[in-house]
Amino acid sequence: MDLKAATENERPDVILDLERLKNNCNGNVDIVRELLAHLYQRSGPKWFLGLQNAVVAGNTEEFREICHGMKGASATVFAWRISNLALEFERLARDGEIEKLRDRMPELQAAFDEFALWVKQCPELS
Repeated sequence: MDLKAATENERPDVILDLERLKNNCNGNVDIVRELLAHLYQRSGPKWFLGLQNAVVAGNTEEFREICHGMKGASATVFAWRISNLALEFERLARDGEIEKLRDRMPELQAAFDEFALWVKQCPELS
């Protein structure tokens, strides 16, 4: 699957397409929980620490690489809002737009926090 094409074609307002994720996991909710825990409880804090450090250092290439990974991981679990934002941020980093990245970081963090809350409150994942 071409993740770039997939993220650009999915609805950017969808927090998580849980049905598609469950289908990809053959309906095994335990696998779904494990994937989400790994990607967002473990990877998320590392991503945001890395992004903060990259912004402070003015390292747009590091920022771009982290966003690229975030985009792919999010697309893999059908977390389209985060994936689409990560794609936008990846492009800004590629274009050297460090000030825009710095200014928009709260937007990416808010999307991530909204996702984490949605997953935590989702009755199907309890």
